[in-house]
Amino acid sequence: MTATSLIMPTVGWGPTFAICLQAAQAALGPGDELLVVFDGVPPPPPDWLHASGAVLLQTGARSGPAAARNLGANKASHPILLFVDADVEMHRDAIERIRAHFNADPQLEALFGSYDDRPAAAGLVSRFRNLLHHHTHSSHPGPASTFWAGLGAIRRDAFLAAGGFDAAAYPRPSIEDIELGLRLHDAGGRILLDPSIQGTHHKCWTLPLMLRTDIRQRAIPWGRLLLRRRQLPATLNLSTSARLSAAASLLIPLALAAGTIPPWRMGASLLLALTLALIVLLNRPFLALLRRRGGIRLAAAGTGLLILYLLSSSLTFAAVALAAMAEAPVRAPAWLQTRPGLQRRICWAGLALLALMASTAIVRGLVLLGLAGPWIDLHQRFDEWRLFRDQIYPSPHLADAEAKALPYFRTTVYLPWALPLFGVLFAGGGILQGKLIISAISLVCLALIAAIGWKTLMPLGRRAGWLGLLTPLAIAGNGNGLAHGQFSILCMGLISLQWLLLERRRPVSAGVCWALAMLKPQIALPFVVPLLRGRNWSGLVAGTGLLLMLSGVALFHTRTAAGALMISWFRVLPSFISTGHHNALASLLSLGAHPSGRILEASALLGILTITIALAWFGRRLLNRSCLEGAWQKLNNHPLELAGLCGLVGLVSFYHASYDNIMQFPALLAAWRATLAQPRFGSLLITLLLVFTSWTPLTLQDAIPGMGTLQVLIWSLSGIWLLWRMLVPLSPGLALVRELEQPLNP
Repeated sequence: MTATSLIMPTVGWGPTFAICLQAAQAALGPGDELLVVFDGVPPPPPDWLHASGAVLLQTGARSGPAAARNLGANKASHPILLFVDADVEMHRDAIERIRAHFNADPQLEALFGSYDDRPAAAGLVSRFRNLLHHHTHSSHPGPASTFWAGLGAIRRDAFLAAGGFDAAAYPRPSIEDIELGLRLHDAGGRILLDPSIQGTHHKCWTLPLMLRTDIRQRAIPWGRLLLRRRQLPATLNLSTSARLSAAASLLIPLALAAGTIPPWRMGASLLLALTLALIVLLNRPFLALLRRRGGIRLAAAGTGLLILYLLSSSLTFAAVALAAMAEAPVRAPAWLQTRPGLQRRICWAGLALLALMASTAIVRGLVLLGLAGPWIDLHQRFDEWRLFRDQIYPSPHLADAEAKALPYFRTTVYLPWALPLFGVLFAGGGILQGKLIISAISLVCLALIAAIGWKTLMPLGRRAGWLGLLTPLAIAGNGNGLAHGQFSILCMGLISLQWLLLERRRPVSAGVCWALAMLKPQIALPFVVPLLRGRNWSGLVAGTGLLLMLSGVALFHTRTAAGALMISWFRVLPSFISTGHHNALASLLSLGAHPSGRILEASALLGILTITIALAWFGRRLLNRSCLEGAWQKLNNHPLELAGLCGLVGLVSFYHASYDNIMQFPALLAAWRATLAQPRFGSLLITLLLVFTSWTPLTLQDAIPGMGTLQVLIWSLSGIWLLWRMLVPLSPGLALVRELEQPLNP
């Protein structure tokens, strides 16, 4: 008869622990011992625990179950170590079954059992989660390559030879037992899974607890372990059906995202239906178990929980893998590395093509502007200026019948401070003067932006400098903006000047530039962020004052009441925004026009409320931890990335057209700089995606189904990447890559 040391780690003396300890006592034989290890400094033990005869140990500080089990194993005196969790009520025959296996097979090093199919907790989530564990273990009896410490035994000499649980890598409950089993298996040890060795699980699961556990204690360490080992055996949670289910679940968010693009909606619906059917088919035995144990109610709820479980686990695992992949270095092919001359020729050829694209678009835009008639945007601004000059506000809700009868009457969507600024273009010379001035100013602004690109990338080499210079000039919408006499290039030039002035500590001048760029608020508004710094508030005050002064001039000159103007402008705004490209503001304003608009509006309001509450909670946590000031400082320490983020936020949030794509240029420069300075797959991918949205000719963009939604997705992903680079100097992906270069812990 093989004597056994039963080790039970715990963090409290609650009623569940008492039930599980009594069950362990009842299962032990006369020569066995019971060790209770408290993780931390324990409160005074109750009398019934003293009377149990258990050996009481403590770690002295909260160290995690791995350290607690190691302590118990070191103090144990018998050749078989039996680990039982403090919330597992062993069946009375469990130890006899374990003893029989070890006596019958001297080569067996470890074995483990399973939860039974009658969990103690009655909630839907608890029953689902415990039955999922039971089904996973009961479906894979026989030789195993992992270990489970919830109810598992191991020979003490094999445990000590393997170095025990990795308490340093797993200071909290995680996959420390799985990792130990893999090490035992790699060393040639035999491990057995016997589902007849069972215990009743008393843990009460909630949905937040399940998601938190699956992500933090399962999927993330699983992903890291997989990346370190490069391969894991197809058993238990990594069986073929489990892997197929996880892979299928990744298609669900893909199908939902594709469903937002009208041309792809039918295919996305079909893909979603097939994916859900495949998941149900692959997990039919488990869903049948749920129905047997809880009826159709548990089976239906379990199907949804299973999909949520697969989604949270697979998406987290994919994020860990992508983070590591994103930080992996990029190298040129071997055949190209040995040919530096060919590398130079390819680079110069690409730059020449980029220069040709840029020059062609600029020249074509200027020529078309010169030849254009009254249909272009600049002519509309000229009409608005003429109305303003005649003391008529360009709005049908504010003008009288005589004004509306004028042949050049039109409705403006520009805010009142823009109207006096139009006089700079047209006063004294009309539309011809306006074309000449806007062309000259746009070229000057393009030159300024190109100079910023040159200065940004020139430290990385001469060819990089030329790439920086040409990057903003080759943006596809520039030619369209010049041809229509648009103000987008002018506004981005002013924004660039604003940031240069802030760099030279001239906030008032920077604030004036920002105010002038507010000619197009959808461009300039996000770039107010650097003016929010304490030392730049004078610039914000100066800029805001200038806007108020110009607005006052416009309202006084046209004898317009401010309240009437605001009502008029908000009545015009929705129809104007609905004609633009995909953006968050237009999506919110268009909900009411949908056939199911009320439902969508309610959903949107609920979503906004949920996000607001979440942000408030997160903000409170940041303030409590004094992190907000540090995060703000980090943002301001990366001016180029911050400018890129502001531009992308503007493109995603507000109305924009193709000629507004010049807002991408800071993000493009930041992406190129990151890629050229330290080539990584992540930065290269972001750079190529931004290049795709900015350099692709407009005719080709128009031919791509769902291009508008695709642009928003790319800009959103790029904005997240920029924010991550600013707030997290050393990303977990890079830390993981460095970890992969080190050997496994012994």
